[in-house]
Amino acid sequence: MQDFVFFIGRFHVLVLHLPVGIVIAAVALDWIARRERYAALRQTSSFLWGAAAISAVATAVLGYLHFAEGGFTGTSASSHRLFGTITALACVAVWWLTSRSRGAAGALRLGAGVVMLVLVTLTGHYGGNLTHGTDYLRQYAPAFLRPLLGAAERRPRPASVAVADPYLDVVQPLLQQRCGTCHNDDKQSGGFSVAGYESTLVGGDTGRAVVPGNLEASELYYRITLPEDDEAHMPAEGKTPPTPAQIEILRWWIAAGAPQQTTVAAVGAGADVEPLLAAEIGLSGATAASASTATATADPALVQKLFEAGFLVRQVSQADARLVVSVNSPGKALDSAALAALAAAAPQIVDLNLANADLDDAELASIGTLPEVTHLRLARNRLTDAGLTAIAASPALEHLNLYGNAGVTDAALVTLAGSGSLRELYVWQTAVTAVGVARLHEQLPKLAVDRGATTAP
Repeated sequence: MQDFVFFIGRFHVLVLHLPVGIVIAAVALDWIARRERYAALRQTSSFLWGAAAISAVATAVLGYLHFAEGGFTGTSASSHRLFGTITALACVAVWWLTSRSRGAAGALRLGAGVVMLVLVTLTGHYGGNLTHGTDYLRQYAPAFLRPLLGAAERRPRPASVAVADPYLDVVQPLLQQRCGTCHNDDKQSGGFSVAGYESTLVGGDTGRAVVPGNLEASELYYRITLPEDDEAHMPAEGKTPPTPAQIEILRWWIAAGAPQQTTVAAVGAGADVEPLLAAEIGLSGATAASASTATATADPALVQKLFEAGFLVRQVSQADARLVVSVNSPGKALDSAALAALAAAAPQIVDLNLANADLDDAELASIGTLPEVTHLRLARNRLTDAGLTAIAASPALEHLNLYGNAGVTDAALVTLAGSGSLRELYVWQTAVTAVGVARLHEQLPKLAVDRGATTAP
């Protein structure tokens, strides 16, 4: 029953414009009917106000059903509900007035129309705040109007990338632009708001949105890097997703520990990220800088071959032609053509997601070495300790996820101990024990090993 209520409630967004249009038409008709030449139009006024009343009441009822779904909080939500209710009741009152005084035009009817226009405007304003965010109308207001509109002073643009605050100057505006319409303090879809630093990190109903320094555990990064046809992909269909450059910026920011109240210079940004930051901030000359670094393009033939073999492929960024590759159909076993395509592209892949691909040790070995891979996801496959020998030799590997491979034991940790680059290891639902993790930590004290229940160090 609850799902049916939510289903009906969402029709609120379809019908809400109907009473607005009818009210405007009714007020316009009453204004025109004041002239004796058009006095006959007064007879239709009651009909229009009746239609406005019926549609406004229906819209308000649907609004209450939609509100019951949750996720609507703050001043804009409560004000939209209040003024929507008042508007519906006022429409009924004006209908009664016009039906009782069909022959009268005068100040009373005109005054009622003006009141209705004000109510419709206020209701629409607060509804727009829920749809677009509270700062949508005043975001680009000139400086002399901002105090009158209650808008905070705009943060001055930093003079250079080096002095920019990673969160306030780059990440927060980015998240407000791409996520703020659905995830703000008034409309917290999924219980998540990007209005502030703390709320961005805390996340919502599905867990921590940002875990500083941990991309694997950060729900935000996971959602925006999913295939667009995945039901869990964010933003939702119809919304503009982050660009590849913006995704790379978020990857850099989370991996760097989600810094705030500091500078990019203090955090450190590589030569591939700095032009992206400059372009996002909008510094003069940033366009030229980003254009000059965007000439690196992945081999189209290689990308096409991977796509035809059943993989999703994209470049790391405009400045980095290396590839991010994931299986297009999780749960479906990779055939020999797919494994051959991966082997051919291995030197170009920096991020590889083979989770739930029904891989065994021999198939993983057939891909060969992965000299550039920093992130490797092998969750929910059929791997054992023997299959991790080649993986341990990957010189750039930093994050390895072995979740759900029951054949992986403490012996695999002995093999992985030889990796000089590994920083994070996920071994949930494997045969790895706490004793094995403790021994590995003795050899690699800076390595974080997540067994699901506990994480060391």
